[in-house]
Amino acid sequence: MRATAIAAGLLVLLVGCSNGSPSGQPTTSPDSGPPMSTPADPTQPPPSSPATGGAAAVLPGDRYVALATALHHRGVAIWWETDLVKRWLDGPAAFDGAVARLGQLAAVPGTVGFKISDEIGYGDGLTSPAQATNFLRQARSSLAKVAPGKQILVDAVVPELGCLPWRGGNQEGCAQRVRLKYPAASAAAVESYLRGHLIDRLDLSTGLLSPGTYAGWGLTQQAAQAEIWSRVRGQGWESLTTLQSRKALAAADGYQGSATQAATDTTMYIAAPVAAGAKAVDIWTWRQHYQGKVFSLLAPDLAANPLWTSLIQERRHGVQLITHMTPSTMPTDPASFDHECDLAAQAFTAVFVAAGTG
Repeated sequence: MRATAIAAGLLVLLVGCSNGSPSGQPTTSPDSGPPMSTPADPTQPPPSSPATGGAAAVLPGDRYVALATALHHRGVAIWWETDLVKRWLDGPAAFDGAVARLGQLAAVPGTVGFKISDEIGYGDGLTSPAQATNFLRQARSSLAKVAPGKQILVDAVVPELGCLPWRGGNQEGCAQRVRLKYPAASAAAVESYLRGHLIDRLDLSTGLLSPGTYAGWGLTQQAAQAEIWSRVRGQGWESLTTLQSRKALAAADGYQGSATQAATDTTMYIAAPVAAGAKAVDIWTWRQHYQGKVFSLLAPDLAANPLWTSLIQERRHGVQLITHMTPSTMPTDPASFDHECDLAAQAFTAVFVAAGTG
């Protein structure tokens, strides 16, 4: 995710956030009018036509549709994932082309809506709240024309939250630095998008700093996460959108943590947000090429690991979990393809499927 690539530059901004040099940087996961219709369950698909109709007939042989259809048949809700910000910045032709593609995909059975932005305002080319607002308004208006009733989801990392600015002192100085660096990703900016009814669902990453930084401030990383989510709840964001959490837990050749680490990750990145009102948790990623390696939740042989076991347990307890999948990293053998879809459906109630917009 973009947050990892930006982290080195952001570290320079955060050096003044503690009495000494922080030993780490924010770590995150991995987008007017009234909100579009929102089902009571944030990850379940709306009623749809049989799989033999819609885009399956309009787009025969489309591998993105094939993946979404396979997941839908297993009871998984579908969100189409695209970097619509980039298309918008590329100009009207690129933007209109992407919107047209999403309009076609809206007919795929099980489609809830579109994830249109990856970490809005955080190194994505949107450099001011006004520019981000303009993008969101145009995206919402355009998608409403081609896909009425479908929802818009934006994911965001809000780096100032990780600074705990409400504590004052060094923490406020830390927040001021990242607000200046990423004004379109500030808490005030994100709240303005929500109050403008521009985002139906917000996937939120809290921009946690390193354990060492928090130790210097007299608390643990887990305590910081709980405090941040309590603060978000106090801000009333859950009344302005369907609020979800997000975290990148995939690693090269699968999750590498021990059972103890998996328990910690589950508590910090799933239990804490859900306890504070998050309706679902986005776990990046099923499998993706990233920085020259293949990152995934499971090992290449698909053997279970401590995190996977925990995800299955959370699902059984009713927690709504989401992941990301793209046909380019799925097996081409039909039996293997079906097996992976079966596995994904065991843990995840919804999937962000790549939209194929380039």
